[in-house]
Amino acid sequence: MNKRSCVQVASIILGILILNSLSLLFPKDTESIELPERIYSVYRVDPVQAKEGSHIKMVTINYDGSVNTHFCRSYSPVTALIDLGYSVSNRNKITSTSPISQLFTNSYILVETYRTTIDEILLEIPYETIMKGNVLCKKLAQEVTEQEGVLGLMTQRIKRIYKGDTLIAEEVVEENMQREARPEIIVITGPEDLPSSVPQRGYNCAYWNAYVDSINASVQEKEWLKFLMKGESGCNAESNKSFYKGLFQWSPCLWYTQYPNDNIFDGEAQIRRTLEKLRDGADPSKMWPAVHRRYLQNCINWESGCI
Repeated sequence: MNKRSCVQVASIILGILILNSLSLLFPKDTESIELPERIYSVYRVDPVQAKEGSHIKMVTINYDGSVNTHFCRSYSPVTALIDLGYSVSNRNKITSTSPISQLFTNSYILVETYRTTIDEILLEIPYETIMKGNVLCKKLAQEVTEQEGVLGLMTQRIKRIYKGDTLIAEEVVEENMQREARPEIIVITGPEDLPSSVPQRGYNCAYWNAYVDSINASVQEKEWLKFLMKGESGCNAESNKSFYKGLFQWSPCLWYTQYPNDNIFDGEAQIRRTLEKLRDGADPSKMWPAVHRRYLQNCINWESGCI
């Protein structure tokens, strides 16, 4: 016998030994593990065929990411999983290269486990803060709590679906209000004079120029007051278009800090206080920079001169 023939004979003998060994591991008369009727129904397994022996097959199983290769005599992918000791229930999604009713050798079986939970949680609902009152200078405002706010409470039942340990979906299935939120009410107090609190004269230079002429002031002071109030507000004591207010467009914070009892929209008060400020040494180029600069450009041509 030549060398090649010896190798062929050795290969045949080795094959027979492997088959005999596999037969011992998987005897033909071994019955499939008894499957629960629910599993038969879900995966359409024929219970008679499932108990009948078949030839040995190699299968690779990926069970939630854990991959192993096995030999079995199983009838279908589902019975292979049961025979090999894997847990199978309606929480599992089974995908295989074999049809659901027949197992081929070298099949790949993917098992993905899904689970659903219903979780009940308690949620706090924020309360609204309602501010009452209006002030012209927030720095001078005082806040008084009229009503304490109370958080609302709500219970939610949330359905969560997991694939393995990964959350893949969730939805709120039920909500119950346990307590309504109660708003917090804060009352703001402080300077809150309104333009409507004084006589409504609008843009009226004639009226205010006449008033300036009646006060005890020098000719230069009167000319300066007239020019300034026209340039700042158009001679409108009720001017309220921006942060600055009144005839001379005073800052409410500065006004009410120095003159807390005077209405910023009172034109006579603004004329009186503006003149006092000038006489006390205030720098007009800083308090009223743009209009005072124009005043200086014009007053050099006046007979009375500049202040």
